[in-house]
Amino acid sequence: MNFRLLIFFSCLCYFFSCCSVIPNELKTAEQLVDSRPDSALKILQLIHPQNIKSESSRALYGLLLFQALDNNSKPLKPDSLLNFSISFYQSHSNKIRLATCYYLNGRHCLMSQRYDDATIFYMKALDCLQDDTESKLHGLIYGDMGDICCIQQEYKESLKKYRLSVESFNKAGEKVKANFKVLAIGRTFRLLKNYNTALYYYRIVDSQHNDSMLLGVTYQEIGINYYKAAKLDSAKYYLQKSLYFPARLNNYSYRCFYLADLNFDTEQYDSASYYAKIALKYPSTFFIQRECYRILVDVEYLHNDIKQMGKYMTQYQNCCDSVRKVESQTKITVLENIHAKSQETNEVKQNLISSGLILVVVLISGFYFVYVFYTRNKFKKGKIELFENKIASKQDYLTINLSKRIEDTRILQQDMRKSASAAEREILDINLYTSTLHLNDWSLFKSEMNQAFNQIIDKLEMSYPTITRKEITWCCFQLLEIPNSDRMLLLYATSDSLYKLKQRLARKMNLQTTKEIDSFLKKLTTIQN
Repeated sequence: MNFRLLIFFSCLCYFFSCCSVIPNELKTAEQLVDSRPDSALKILQLIHPQNIKSESSRALYGLLLFQALDNNSKPLKPDSLLNFSISFYQSHSNKIRLATCYYLNGRHCLMSQRYDDATIFYMKALDCLQDDTESKLHGLIYGDMGDICCIQQEYKESLKKYRLSVESFNKAGEKVKANFKVLAIGRTFRLLKNYNTALYYYRIVDSQHNDSMLLGVTYQEIGINYYKAAKLDSAKYYLQKSLYFPARLNNYSYRCFYLADLNFDTEQYDSASYYAKIALKYPSTFFIQRECYRILVDVEYLHNDIKQMGKYMTQYQNCCDSVRKVESQTKITVLENIHAKSQETNEVKQNLISSGLILVVVLISGFYFVYVFYTRNKFKKGKIELFENKIASKQDYLTINLSKRIEDTRILQQDMRKSASAAEREILDINLYTSTLHLNDWSLFKSEMNQAFNQIIDKLEMSYPTITRKEITWCCFQLLEIPNSDRMLLLYATSDSLYKLKQRLARKMNLQTTKEIDSFLKKLTTIQN
């Protein structure tokens, strides 16, 4: 009996010790998460979430873990922890912590280059921060939104967001963070090709701070600015100098890429290849990766290593596809307009409820207000639906994307075509279409054609079982408007055999003449309302 009691009290003590220790550890981590994020992360990683009994402590744990991961430039995972924190703070109306969770979710999307999703979370965070008491959080949000605007080439909006970020950071006493955004303002002017103004902002930061991380980015930006202004010696000096300073996120790959580009321009091809390969080893964006592979393709071409050039060209094409997906995302200004319209619509609905009370007192006036508000509400809903339809309609973009992909690869081959023989040009043409349209992978080719042309292959296979893959491929070439000479090359056909193929197609499709094939295919690709 005494032994059982001893076990019982031991378990009870262990339970209460867990409940008391974990909140204390969370308090310590919360105090360190900004000043010593590495220490905060170690503390949090020693805690097992399943041992946290309190929902409020579990919500705080998820928030602090993501803050610590972000401050240490590490991947923000797992999502389930932060989603729990968001649900908890939504139900308990803790606006500041909820805003922080939304911001961290936006950071996760930003690092994944999902800029439209990131923008939505940032706007939700700003909705929670109705006043300006959380200046630091405001600065972080506006800074990230400025980066997205800059990537999407919305430079005027980008400058506006960066200046709001600098103002918020200065108000919060975060001088280093404010100066990072001053550099971002300079970078935006550089993208606008206003190099003197950009250099002015860089010099402001260079003269005020000795923070090693900040100086590294400053020298990086000065070097890139000189490079764009065609002052190559100064550019090389500052870019090489920036390599000796610590870097966060994709800054190191950014520096190496520009050094690679600069060395290529000055015909130092081995150095260009060296820096491009280093850049690819560090975290970077699809844009940086694409440009590094471009440099490697050009270097291998000059070295006459066609096999290695082909490998890099494949990687380059993959990066081009990824960049186009990023560029096709909805711009931040459109999302902000939709968000603003939605808020206005909600305000109108609230006004409608209020007007219902007035109906009891003044019936005639009440009917008038209901009619006015209803009409306005309907109009604004129509505008929101128009924006959403524009976002959802991407089929035309996919078709243009396929043609542009072919044209981009053709441009990349221009130098090789100049010195190539007729036979080599045919090989280049075959490689061009094979790599861009995935002709050697039927499932991938079929998937892309279905997406671009309203399930064209599925419709042909279902409606006309006797049609062959070669005939289906010809139909896709027809829709892509690929020249007849290239079709003969890709289908291993002569002019006569290609005409006979069209005749067979017309019979299988129950058409009177081959001239009807084109209109018939376009009809199949048209989306029916």
